[in-house]
Amino acid sequence: MTWIKFTLWLLGIYTSYYVALIVWDYLRTKGGDTGNDKHELTFAEDIEPFKSYVDESIPNGNESSVVFSGGVSLKQMFNLAREESVEYIKAVSY
Repeated sequence: MTWIKFTLWLLGIYTSYYVALIVWDYLRTKGGDTGNDKHELTFAEDIEPFKSYVDESIPNGNESSVVFSGGVSLKQMFNLAREESVEYIKAVSY
């Protein structure tokens, strides 16, 4: 047996194996799919939001020196981290 013949046999075996797997997967999913399955995850929460009132006159010992001023987007957060305007404790890759 030559190397070319061996390579062709090996290529044929691998090709037939993968074709068989594709056909088997196609036949397996063809019968079970009704068209109504959307494969979407949904979550239902029964938690009611409420406002929490924090008394700011009581000093807390573990407060940060950075004052929180409001929500920012992720892009703005990375820009603030580049400018060293926010305090973070782990390395941020950007």
